[in-house]
Amino acid sequence: MTNPRFGFPFEMRLKELASSKPAVPTATFAMEVKGEKMELVKFKVPIELPKYRLANGRTASLQEQWLADHSGQESTYFESDPELDVVQETQHELLLKLVKEAGLLAFFKDKTNKQVEPIILDENGFVVNGNRRLSCWRSLYYNEPGDYPHFSHIDVVVLPHCDDKEIDKIEANLQIKKDIRAGYSWEARAIMMQHRQKLHGFTDPELADLYGMTKAEVEQARSMLEMADAYLKSRGRQHQWSDVQAAEEAFKQLYKAARKSTSVGEQTLLKNTAFTLIDQPGKAGERLYSAIPKIQEHLAKVKTKLAAAFPVSPTTPDPLTQELFGGDVPGSVPDVSFALAAEIVKPENSDKVRELVVDVIETENELQKERNNAGYLLKQLTDANTKLQAAVSDGMRDDSTTAGAEEQIKSIEAALQIIRNWLAVRNA
Repeated sequence: MTNPRFGFPFEMRLKELASSKPAVPTATFAMEVKGEKMELVKFKVPIELPKYRLANGRTASLQEQWLADHSGQESTYFESDPELDVVQETQHELLLKLVKEAGLLAFFKDKTNKQVEPIILDENGFVVNGNRRLSCWRSLYYNEPGDYPHFSHIDVVVLPHCDDKEIDKIEANLQIKKDIRAGYSWEARAIMMQHRQKLHGFTDPELADLYGMTKAEVEQARSMLEMADAYLKSRGRQHQWSDVQAAEEAFKQLYKAARKSTSVGEQTLLKNTAFTLIDQPGKAGERLYSAIPKIQEHLAKVKTKLAAAFPVSPTTPDPLTQELFGGDVPGSVPDVSFALAAEIVKPENSDKVRELVVDVIETENELQKERNNAGYLLKQLTDANTKLQAAVSDGMRDDSTTAGAEEQIKSIEAALQIIRNWLAVRNA
């Protein structure tokens, strides 16, 4: 039996109601449809009439997370039959989460704040724009009808026939306007774009035009989502998108840092190392968004330290994978990066990895402070002299290892000659 709280049956939808008493034309509403400016008639209809559009961009990530939390449900739960009451009620609850986050519930609890713009419906009565507002008004009216009688009927307009691609364009155009509507969270926006691309075959330039972005921003959004997906999978929390909602800047910096890595092996190592900081950003030693670029900057030292703590054998990745990622060419020298990345991503190693990485970053920060000091040269020479004096006084023993000593002496002498030459020019 149809739940009257969430839409009338299909045969009683807007076309029938538009010519009957409950739906009363009140005025017109101007908007662009299919590239043309149209004056659409506004109708006042019962709040029970519209149905939520399940292909709602704002709830794409919430739907995926809901499915992950309800593993017994079919993956097509939100796609197979948008008319089902149970699915509509689930969508209502997801929308209410967004309503609370955006502060809409508090806004409309004030009885002086009433509907201003109409809810926009497609020809079958599904909401194209206004899903969150509708869920908010329903929540208020159904719980306290005596306090919110002004939400018993709402203003709607009905679009002429539009295909799904055109509906997506209308939704995008309407929802970039700045009013009480909140912006999409970064992962919800990326998932929405991913769904639209799969559904309609949008190219990156088309997506960029649709959502007011550049092609580079579209590519970045997709890469950030892929990294976040890999992070959640590695933590056994696939599709728990709310876990990464606050980490937008971290994944943005990780995307930029990964592009500077010269091989797919180093990219993988960098990402898995950064994941340990994303786990607990408060232990990154500094702000997470500034720590991640420093992992890439000091990746050689990080790699050396991790390799000492987690001894692994070099492995060669599948050549096709390398080619797809634009990394090493097949036949190159095996790198320890892949094996090391696979080891450090294990949950039991996260704390140790984080400590080692933070130690490298903090050490390099201190060294950089010293390098910026005018007395850096004299300090380094003094430190070297102290160690050489210790080698003379304590190191020349019968049991001392001498292998490689001559090479070190030659290297020291060469470095000293470079400094002497610089001093001669400087003091001339």
